[in-house]
Amino acid sequence: MIDYLTSGWGLQFLSAIGTSLMVAALGFISCIVIGILCTLFARSGFRGSVALVNLYTYVFRSLPDILLLILIFYTLDGAIQALLNLVPGMSDMRLSAYVPAVMSTSIVLGAYATELFRAGWADIPLGQHEAGRSLGFSPFQTLVLIILPQVYRKIIPHLGSLCLISMKETALLSIIGIPDIVRTASLGARSTGSPFVFYGIAIAIFVTFAILCSRIFAHLERSARQNRAGA
Repeated sequence: MIDYLTSGWGLQFLSAIGTSLMVAALGFISCIVIGILCTLFARSGFRGSVALVNLYTYVFRSLPDILLLILIFYTLDGAIQALLNLVPGMSDMRLSAYVPAVMSTSIVLGAYATELFRAGWADIPLGQHEAGRSLGFSPFQTLVLIILPQVYRKIIPHLGSLCLISMKETALLSIIGIPDIVRTASLGARSTGSPFVFYGIAIAIFVTFAILCSRIFAHLERSARQNRAGA
């Protein structure tokens, strides 16, 4: 294995790890934003808001991730290309494959994040909102300074699971030609005839990430409990 890593495959795996981490991080951050926005929309009181959010979470938790990735990749690329063809001098531009990759991860995980935030928010007493108003906070300040920190403490372990899933989702990137960890392992296995070595490296990378992710979120959970006890 050392011989393969020192002969150039090590650099390719490092590049692939960077690619996978980037997509996973962007997808994870985006899904948190989607979860918060959908929860706010569901609680806004607008007619049909709850039904729309329920429809979003039901549909995208039901769809296979690979189907959504392929659907976004081809439909979004075709739609944007059709628009670019209307602009002189821009017909040769192409949509980066990273855009549908991040979008599909964000949309799928956003459905799960929405359910997490809605469940965590449901336990927040209405008096917390009134406390914010009594302190002279704006609705946004109440949200950021009072509500979200309490929701965060309740859902930290589940956020760790979402972070782990976001990394696992990157295994699908090879389908649309992105040089992720799995694609690099597949290319190495085919070109060298050593599938156990290269897929073993890929497995080790994902397991290492899972261990680090679990430890980081366990630390965040302990810190949140200590801060709450100290308060």
